[in-house]
Amino acid sequence: MIGQLFIEGDLRVGGIVEGEVEATGDVEIDDMAKVKASLAGRDVTIRGQVKGAVVARKRLVVARSGSLHGDVRVARLAIQDGATFSGNVSMGAAAEAPAKIAEAKPVVDEPRVEELPELPAPAVPTPTVPAPAVVSRGDGKSAGKPKIAPPKGKLKKGR
Repeated sequence: MIGQLFIEGDLRVGGIVEGEVEATGDVEIDDMAKVKASLAGRDVTIRGQVKGAVVARKRLVVARSGSLHGDVRVARLAIQDGATFSGNVSMGAAAEAPAKIAEAKPVVDEPRVEELPELPAPAVPTPTVPAPAVVSRGDGKSAGKPKIAPPKGKLKKGR
């Protein structure tokens, strides 16, 4: 089956399923079943292969013949000796709250972000200050030490 399956009651899967599976009751995945879908149910038991997110409102059991690759949200979790599991688990009060299956997503490798080398700081030009004007004697010769010329216009004396 390929697509979305919504069941009121219990569900037992014995074949190949792809897409999304949600049941109001219990979900059982048999030994020979291959599921590539997100699963949601009250009690979920996996004896076959499942690739996808699982939401179990009460309990999730991965049996010794079972294989689960995906993130899970569960109230209680049991993984039997010999079973395989790869993914993240959310348990407890937060997982017991009703959740939509879309919130639990399959495990996906996140892209790596490489750090860029540090660039040198941009050069900031230094401001230039004009040299003070030199007062001459009027005959083309310098008056000795340079003197700063007073600003043009009348000066007012402060009080």
